[in-house]
Amino acid sequence: MYKYRKNIVAAALGAFALFVTGAAQAQQPVRIGQAITGMSFFPIWAARALGSFEAQGLTPAVSITGGDPTALAALDAGDVDLAAVGSEAMLRATAKGQPFQIVYSLMSQVTLQLVVSPAFLQKTGAKPTDPIEKRLAALKGAVIGVSAIGGIEESLARWLAFKGGLNPKTDVTIVQVGGPPAHRMALENKTIDAFILSPPEPYLAEKSGAGTVFIKLSDDFPQLARIPYLIFVAKKPVDPKTSDLIVKAIRAVQSASAEAIAKPDAVGGAIATKFFPKADPDAIVAALKAMDPGVAEAGKLDAGNIQNLLTLSKEMGADSGKESSPKASEGDLWSNAFVEKALAK
Repeated sequence: MYKYRKNIVAAALGAFALFVTGAAQAQQPVRIGQAITGMSFFPIWAARALGSFEAQGLTPAVSITGGDPTALAALDAGDVDLAAVGSEAMLRATAKGQPFQIVYSLMSQVTLQLVVSPAFLQKTGAKPTDPIEKRLAALKGAVIGVSAIGGIEESLARWLAFKGGLNPKTDVTIVQVGGPPAHRMALENKTIDAFILSPPEPYLAEKSGAGTVFIKLSDDFPQLARIPYLIFVAKKPVDPKTSDLIVKAIRAVQSASAEAIAKPDAVGGAIATKFFPKADPDAIVAALKAMDPGVAEAGKLDAGNIQNLLTLSKEMGADSGKESSPKASEGDLWSNAFVEKALAK
């Protein structure tokens, strides 16, 4: 009897070992190069916090690269499977002949908000409730802080001046002030009049009394409320194995995005606990709620939102290469095929 029971235990242990080995083999690594730590990339943060990648049989390896160009360089070198970057940087890269394709819209609205100091409001007499034309005109002579010179924040700050009929090169001054806390400090010290950042920074500035949200780009400019602003980029040509990997990764972020819309408090808390333990959890939840509309379409790409992207890029003076219509560039510059496969389950 003892020998019989011993054999059963040995067989059970052997079966368990095979199960564990099989499970380990089933998990497939997916390497993602994420440009910055910004909360606008919350579909990735949420997918990691909720275990959505693992649910798709993936083991995520996410590296914060320190900028769009670095993430795209890693993709080009084959060091990552997907680059999570701003769409403007991707267009600049393809204009130089790099073989990239947009395969998913991580954030389908421009999340940046222009925050101004109390001193700016007092000096100009402008109010956040004024018509957008009056608010834009009030920016003449403003000193606007950004995280990095030459980045998307500077491009869109100058674009706001352009939309207001100002000279984007001379009527606003752009200065680099460092990380988000430095923006609030610079505003309080009156070394800048405004900064342009994504949530949760505008929320935190208003909460502390350091500033007031003056312009919400996706609210004040409808075309910016439906645009692939932050994207997953793949390197062409995409082989079948990588294609399968991309579809699974997209399903993971789609699932996490849907969960964030349904339960922002729970998902925001999970992100804060796992990745930002020193941050104000309420600020992260507020950021998710503010950006939920940007993930409501499950990352879909179409001629309409691609046209908005190309128009914005042209108005910002970006060199997007040869003239191309959204429809003509489908399958080359962008593809919705991966999203469709992910949604088909």
